[in-house]
Amino acid sequence: ETLAIIPWDIIIKSPDKEDGKVKAGEYSKDDCAVIEATRKAMAASDDDITPYGKYLLSQPQNYTVGFWTEGGHALMVELTGGTGSGWTVETDNTLPPTDIDDQLIYDFGQQCGGDLNDPLAVQATMLVRARSDYEYMVPIYDLTNVMALSNVTLSVASQDMFNHDNGNYNIRHKFNPYTSSIIETGYGVITSRKIHAGEELYNSYNRCSICDGYLDWFGTPEVYLHYGFVENYPQRWLFDLARVKVDLTQDDNNEVKVKFLVPPSKKGVDMLRNEIMRLDQFAIKYRHESYGKMGMRSMEWTSLWEYFDAIHTALTLVTETTETLVDDVWSMGDSWWVQESSEAHKEEHKVRLLIRDEF
Repeated sequence: ETLAIIPWDIIIKSPDKEDGKVKAGEYSKDDCAVIEATRKAMAASDDDITPYGKYLLSQPQNYTVGFWTEGGHALMVELTGGTGSGWTVETDNTLPPTDIDDQLIYDFGQQCGGDLNDPLAVQATMLVRARSDYEYMVPIYDLTNVMALSNVTLSVASQDMFNHDNGNYNIRHKFNPYTSSIIETGYGVITSRKIHAGEELYNSYNRCSICDGYLDWFGTPEVYLHYGFVENYPQRWLFDLARVKVDLTQDDNNEVKVKFLVPPSKKGVDMLRNEIMRLDQFAIKYRHESYGKMGMRSMEWTSLWEYFDAIHTALTLVTETTETLVDDVWSMGDSWWVQESSEAHKEEHKVRLLIRDEF
């Protein structure tokens, strides 16, 4: 069943975008231009602003980690085990998410030449990061990227349509912007199976019908980093520092099951036990504090501790494993996390780069 066809002319995109296709694996001038086009849509006069522009203007401010206050950003870096701040954040060999450096400064400020002192431009940058489907800001479909934010007690628009749920998703793209132009067809959203009366519609941000690039590596920490919420089960956790990769699922009795996607090692499990102890000390040090004292907003504080609880639970489940521990993973090379070892499969799972990842 077709849920929506969004015409090309109401999609926010780069003014220079002519072919209606996505350039896989590239970050082009179109990405900076869609940020500016989004800012303009939000800044339009009362007479000229579109319903979508009004909707974007009404959204919560700066709710993803890269756009938090300085205090919130610094505490999140410390939670992961990283060091530094601003331009000098180091998150290699830490807990995920490992790419929490300031997307605003790198992407919008340096590469796009944006005005970091323009709050509307900053908000537009965050919305494009969290809501765009590749190079497009798509009305109606964008609403699929909002509902899950209710998990972090944000104010959510009443017309939100589809929640993110990797266990129940039942919608998909009608047209693949990688292989066809959506100028003529429009941007289509359809159901992927029969929907019963009263059944909720669900989307997936990382296991959708055109999400091949995210399949192996984009899990719960990355959903949190990019979209601003902790997803429900099922969850995927990739702990690169320990070479541990698991799926967590919840059965009908609410018992969480652990499935190792790569054989675990004693070295890796021991490393994660050390991370649990570090997180316990982090909680002792900070959990009794107030968000104001930490230089954070209430939303940031609530969100951070929600993520803390999720990653602490995941680590605990992993380290309590009764699986046989072997050292094979440490001889697998840098692509240890790819489930299939063929070069062809690795090529399929290239991801679209952020601007800074090209340098």
